[in-house]
Amino acid sequence: FGLRRAAIGVLRLLIELKVDLDLRRCIEAAVAAQPVKSATAADDVYQYVLERLRSYYLEGGAVGPTGFTTTGEQLDAVLASEPRSPLDLDARLRALAGFLAQPAAAALTAANKRIANILRKSEGGAGGRIDPALLREPAEQALAAALQRVRTPVEQALAQRDYAAALATLAQLRAEVDAFFDAVMVNDPDAALRANRLALLGDLAGLFGRIADLSRLPG
Repeated sequence: FGLRRAAIGVLRLLIELKVDLDLRRCIEAAVAAQPVKSATAADDVYQYVLERLRSYYLEGGAVGPTGFTTTGEQLDAVLASEPRSPLDLDARLRALAGFLAQPAAAALTAANKRIANILRKSEGGAGGRIDPALLREPAEQALAAALQRVRTPVEQALAQRDYAAALATLAQLRAEVDAFFDAVMVNDPDAALRANRLALLGDLAGLFGRIADLSRLPG
């Protein structure tokens, strides 16, 4: 219990006083300074500290004047992006909560879950680059073009840790994503077309995944 209180205390200081500290790097440095060496200690300690975030958020610690609340699934979605700073994680959670209130959120969350299932079942995964010449269907051409259109503003928002802006930009993809799943057969008998479509979906999921893994959300 003492260790738990200490871990939560560290997290509260970093988040509530807005100290942007690379906690993972600090833990690695502390572990390296110990006389007994361990290949897994830094990972174990970091994961232990992050798990204390579950108590902090889910027991009401993050509910402030704005009424910000979160869920265990939302926390898991953000943790999947492996943020190294608790303050950065908090920013992602707040942006995700705002995104989920948007009309496009449910459809895009469902699409990310569908993509995760498709990629998990595919033998080759989503490796490889997208070949524009293999984009045969209008709907997949439109999705690829939309991804290119939003990539730069999303990258710029991510560089500034403006996760709300990044998710708002990604929300613009809803129509193209819906049209893709309505009109395109991902598991095409043609191996080249199939691999290219998997790469396209992997690219889409990868952009969302830099903020949070929406496939971990319910719905």
